[in-house]
Amino acid sequence: MQLPIWQPFINEWYTFALFFMFIFILIGISEVARSMLQWSPESSRKLVHLIVGTLVSACPFIFKSNIPPVVLAGIFIFVNALALKTERFKGMHSTDRFSYGTVYFPIAFLILALFWWEKPITLILSMLIMTFSDTIAAVIGERTPQPRNFRIWDDIKSVEGCLGMFLSSFLIIYIGTDLFAWLFGAAFFIPLPVLIGTSGFVAMIVTLSEAVSSRGSDNFSVPIMAALSYDLFLINYTHGTLNHLLIWAIVSAIVFYGAYKFKSLSESGILSAYVMGIIIFGTGGFIWIVPILTFFVLSSTLSKLPKTENILQKGSRRDIIQVLANGGAATIISVINFYSPNDQLFILYLAAIAAATADTWASEIGLLSPWDPIHITKLKSVIKGTSGGISLLGTLGSVLGATVIGITGVQLGLPASLLGIIIFTGTAGGLVDSVLGGSIQATFQCTECNNITEKRKHCNLPSMHVSGLYIVDNDMVNFLNTISGIIIVLILV
Repeated sequence: MQLPIWQPFINEWYTFALFFMFIFILIGISEVARSMLQWSPESSRKLVHLIVGTLVSACPFIFKSNIPPVVLAGIFIFVNALALKTERFKGMHSTDRFSYGTVYFPIAFLILALFWWEKPITLILSMLIMTFSDTIAAVIGERTPQPRNFRIWDDIKSVEGCLGMFLSSFLIIYIGTDLFAWLFGAAFFIPLPVLIGTSGFVAMIVTLSEAVSSRGSDNFSVPIMAALSYDLFLINYTHGTLNHLLIWAIVSAIVFYGAYKFKSLSESGILSAYVMGIIIFGTGGFIWIVPILTFFVLSSTLSKLPKTENILQKGSRRDIIQVLANGGAATIISVINFYSPNDQLFILYLAAIAAATADTWASEIGLLSPWDPIHITKLKSVIKGTSGGISLLGTLGSVLGATVIGITGVQLGLPASLLGIIIFTGTAGGLVDSVLGGSIQATFQCTECNNITEKRKHCNLPSMHVSGLYIVDNDMVNFLNTISGIIIVLILV
């Protein structure tokens, strides 16, 4: 490819300085528009979003290396975070709702500039989708007289806005792929059916990502998922596995919809699990999807077994945070393996899933015990469901869960000699979860019903903090549990 196409200065850092100055001038204009022209905060924010997004999308046309764009992104991560904290430059970030979008935006661009700089078409298309499709979706949602609204988090989304997101993303990929390939002199050709399929696939993924976002997190998830899904489709097409990916997209939609009807997943849970499943299958194929699907199906089944009610009110219907907490680390490993294949990564992948399975099965099976568990750090009897509580039956459930994942891995190609390590890793991860849950995890008390809970909000009211670190909830502990599984394997193997 011919890079860059246009250089305003011989020295790239002069261009960097020009970018920097222009963005700050733009921020100043947005402040003037908000304070003197009486623009709404949302309107001034959209102005900044559109112009800055277009500007950074053009970076591959202008810069030879990714160092200036990376530095620029790093500076504005800090600047935007400081502005948000100090409530400065409200024309840049203020909306009708609190949002971290101005911080997520440069973080997303930083990641794209670091890992997709050698794929400038992917980078540009991803940023253009974030810049224009997200804005179009918001405008359509606001201007529709009687929108069909839905709420997944605190943010209200609309069906009409999602449709606008899908169609505009589709057009950006459809038109932009050939256009930018021609501009960069790229020597590749995509047949029309594949181009249509790519556009639809990317549009679907980014629309789902935007739908489950909250507080501006779509400024991160949409461009990253656009880049990843664009690569997934085209690379699977190149490798001749595209039909498998499309079949899985259809089959998994049925599977996860069934889980939703079975009340194993919430609305955000089903959408996030669907996207996660497509990523894992697209990056690793059948071998990589089976372990996490085994975890999901069997764990969901266990959660429906009749048990004695516990007062912690954890709930069995998983939302997006719980899905990411249990499967996020494994998904990241599958993506890393996709771009940089390594047989050792499959072991780490199994370790993360084994740890999640061991912890989940320990909790679900432990509730069947006729005796109360023992707190792992306080060494005293506690009620069932208490984080940090362990029982003989729960421990056996933990070992069983890790064993199931280990045996599944062996059937898929894991050396039998590593089965014991996966079982040990999963069980140890479950114990780490108990230690963290019993020491630093936050617990709360409902101000309405007085029940002890792990939820910051109960009975539609804020709960009172009782113990542990406020920021450490059960989902964070579950995520740390999967990370501990990975670390243990790295030490042992």
